[in-house]
Amino acid sequence: MKIKRQVTERDLRMPEFYHINAEDLDDYEFRGDGKIVRKDRWENAIHSIRDVLGDNRKEFEIEEIVSAVRALVATVELPEDEQSEAGG
Repeated sequence: MKIKRQVTERDLRMPEFYHINAEDLDDYEFRGDGKIVRKDRWENAIHSIRDVLGDNRKEFEIEEIVSAVRALVATVELPEDEQSEAGG
C-alpha cells in the first residue's frame, strides 16, 4: 500500500506528531505501509550504530560500519537452544 502523495499538515495531527512544525513537512514521507516516517531515518540509524560502536569519525563509509557490526556479532556466542536452530 504505497501512498504516492506528499505528507500534509493534517497528517501530522496524530499525537506522535504534535511537536512537528508545518514548515518541517518536507522532512517526512509515507512508508510503504502508510506510516509517516522521517526521510532521514536510515541516515540517523547508521549514525546511531556508529556511535554505539564507539566510532567518532565524521567521515566514514557505510560498509565500514556494516563490517564492524559483523565483526562484533561474530564474537557473540549464541545460547545453546539458538545454536541448534542456526545449525551450530
